[in-house]
Amino acid sequence: MLQNVGEITNRGWELKSDLNLASLTLSPTSVVGGVQSSRGTVTLSAPAPAGGVQVTLSSGNGAASVPGSVFIPAGASSASFTVNTSAVLTSTSATISARYNGTTRTATLGVLF
Repeated sequence: MLQNVGEITNRGWELKSDLNLASLTLSPTSVVGGVQSSRGTVTLSAPAPAGGVQVTLSSGNGAASVPGSVFIPAGASSASFTVNTSAVLTSTSATISARYNGTTRTATLGVLF
């Protein structure tokens, strides 16, 4: 099933895309801060087009850090990244966000004392 359709117009080539960010998952969803990390996975609604796509990442809590983005290569539907954690004085949670093509997905990571 094609998700990307090109169209030639009087303005040149235009790419029409239904490609979006289908999900963001974390495994495990709860870790000991400063001792353990979690693996995040972003999944697209279809394989990435030629040239791949860059998905922007962020964390809502300094106890969990993520890279600024993750690259999904052409033909792939997902990519993984590491969520590193810092030691905390009390257990907390961090909202991890992924954004691509106007769609944002979130997942919550428990960072335990």
